[in-house]
Amino acid sequence: SHLRSLTFIGFQIENLSTKPFAQFINLKRMVLTNCTVRNLTFLRTLQKSLEHLELDIDNEVDLKYFTNFSSLKFMKVRNYIPNKNFTALICTHKNCNFIRGINGLECPKLCQCLYIIDDLELNIDCSNLGLLQIPPLPIPIYGDVKLNFSNNSLSQLPTMTLPGYKLVKRLDVSRNRLTNLSINHLPAKLDYLDVSFNEIINMGNDVIKYLRTVPIFKQTGNQWTIHCDDKPLLNFFRHLKLIIRMKSAEMKPMFLHSLTELPKGFLKFLGKHFIWLGVRKQEYYLINEEQLLQSMHRKLNNLNTIMSIYKYMEWLHRKLIFVNREYDLFYIRQMAAPCPHKCECCYSRDSLILKIDCRNKFVYNFPDIVARNSRLMRKQNMSSPMELHLSKNNISNITIAMLPKELRFLDLRFNNLVTLDDKVLSYLKKNSIKTKLSGNPWNCDCKSRSVLSILRDHEPLEYDVTLKRCNISPTDCPDVCVCCLDNLTWPSFIVDCRGEGLLQMPSLSSRVTYVDLRNNNLTALSQKNRSSIENRSLKLHLLDNPWSCSCNDIEKINFMKSVSSSIVDFTEIKCSNGEKLVSINQHIVCPSDLFYYLALAISLVATIIALNFLIWFRQPVLVWFYEHGVCLSLAAKRELDKDKRFDAFLAFTHKDEALLEEFVDRLERGRPRFQLCFYLRDWLAGESIPDCIGQSIKDSRRIIVLMTENFMNSTWGRLEFRLALHATSRDRCKRLIVVLYPNVKNFDSLDSELRTYMAFNTYLERSHPNFWNKLIYSMPHTKLR
Repeated sequence: SHLRSLTFIGFQIENLSTKPFAQFINLKRMVLTNCTVRNLTFLRTLQKSLEHLELDIDNEVDLKYFTNFSSLKFMKVRNYIPNKNFTALICTHKNCNFIRGINGLECPKLCQCLYIIDDLELNIDCSNLGLLQIPPLPIPIYGDVKLNFSNNSLSQLPTMTLPGYKLVKRLDVSRNRLTNLSINHLPAKLDYLDVSFNEIINMGNDVIKYLRTVPIFKQTGNQWTIHCDDKPLLNFFRHLKLIIRMKSAEMKPMFLHSLTELPKGFLKFLGKHFIWLGVRKQEYYLINEEQLLQSMHRKLNNLNTIMSIYKYMEWLHRKLIFVNREYDLFYIRQMAAPCPHKCECCYSRDSLILKIDCRNKFVYNFPDIVARNSRLMRKQNMSSPMELHLSKNNISNITIAMLPKELRFLDLRFNNLVTLDDKVLSYLKKNSIKTKLSGNPWNCDCKSRSVLSILRDHEPLEYDVTLKRCNISPTDCPDVCVCCLDNLTWPSFIVDCRGEGLLQMPSLSSRVTYVDLRNNNLTALSQKNRSSIENRSLKLHLLDNPWSCSCNDIEKINFMKSVSSSIVDFTEIKCSNGEKLVSINQHIVCPSDLFYYLALAISLVATIIALNFLIWFRQPVLVWFYEHGVCLSLAAKRELDKDKRFDAFLAFTHKDEALLEEFVDRLERGRPRFQLCFYLRDWLAGESIPDCIGQSIKDSRRIIVLMTENFMNSTWGRLEFRLALHATSRDRCKRLIVVLYPNVKNFDSLDSELRTYMAFNTYLERSHPNFWNKLIYSMPHTKLR
């Protein structure tokens, strides 16, 4: 009756009754291999005890017969007839086909269920289906449940009321839309949880406490919001970063092929400690880095060897990001790259500035915090203002490509920096990034001039310490300049005063061999400067200064020429007027009195000739000025009758109507345009002719008389002439313009008054080639635009 396992091999079983098996009340396992069985009724007495049944027979087994076997968990057969009420596992080789759980639920629709015998685990795969929620889950009769619900649209985990959910032991909900984790929504006995690439930003303290008990927790791809006073979450992430996780099957190939860039001795040393300290969890291999370092440091006395271990471990982490698919990265909200491995990343609650704290972490390389086109990045983030704390590390090199554009504060104190690239310094200065640089072994070489300049301006104590380390006394270095050493050819003490806005050369000690005064405001060398240069061997750079090259400075210029061998860039020096100093000639800059008086006499004669020319040809010159719009304040006349209706009244006889068209075309349609008055268009019918003439003269600024033979013989023409003459005799400006045509030989036909006017006043000849320019100049000047 104590028999627990019974195996038949190679039997032909016929007419076997239940009586022989009635006493086997503790029989748990029964195997029939290569047997011939007519029926299976003899097994009826084992309904309550039998747990494992293997029927390696040719018969087709109807599972309906075994639905009442309440303890049956595993059944292995060749051929069978399914039954929906059968709850035991139907197995073939290592895998088992799952039909129904003990809670009566089948495998969820669209999902795939497979029982793994070796792991004693029901694997429910509902991935990549676009599902919005986790369906009710079947409970296997024996073993654990693994639920793969990755790459769906789940926004919240279910509660424990969901059938089968609380018994899940491995849960993969990566690449969904989860925004939070609640302790009431997490199965109590999880040993695997993957929430990678969701939208979770924070976790409560109860969740953090629970997750510390979960051996495998994956979170890469979430955009965490961590505040610097949130110690539980910071400590939890620090704990996660200490765990190096990799697949057990991939560890050996990784060491043999992917990490070969490490020194072989160290790689072998590292591999041994991995094997000694590693812990297997499911299909994973876990190593605590803190314990790993302590183990590797044990029995080591050489400080350089110990520090090299930190350096190689830093390189290992940079490599594992790309070769180890299980490597966890920690993304912080609005941070363009993952939080560096050895650093803590958090936000200040008050200022919302992202603080990256890597202080005293044995960091050898500047942290990678600039966005890269990495396959591990789910999306590109907008970045926040950033503070980077890197003091007390071993950083020795920084390039501009390493600096994020959001950087506002950079602490580099107590590292291993000897110089900084000029592009880096320019970037820090341009973006007003507050930088701390003290405690580094800065080089005094002149290639580090920019660094020394920043130290002088912002950290004078560090600058003095640096000079002292290079055996440069502060008394030998002018306050306004930067002092450095150049040992490329021979030892040289250089005083660099470039771009300091100096008005004169500073006093120099006897140790100085080179002085760089380029790009300042020097205009001349003082007497004290000249004495200093004459009495010693000194090299000068004086380019890009506004040197004065007047006659008063000729002595100073001659001095500079005499010591040109000491001025490195002498041939390129330019005066403030742009002329090269080397080409300055004393006779040109300071001419003799003879040349002065000769130039004065020539200028005087030229002025007299010009004045006479202007007086003699005043009228043509003014007309030309007026025509071309030059010196209008001189050429244009002031108009006193701007309120008149017409610009000019055209007086002519009806026999000369043909002459009217050209005046209308040139004066009313040309540039400038004038408004003309003439009887054919502007007089009203029935009005008195003398009144019309008088009114037209009164309403016009000018009166243009077309003096032809017909006009002089016309009674009305002579009347218009006489009225215009009388009307304009009282004006301060000349309003009467007489245009004389070629057919007029003399003025005998005019009366004495009109003949007198023509004899003593100028008029315009129509045949003159410049007639129209003269006429327009005689017209009102208010029309000029």
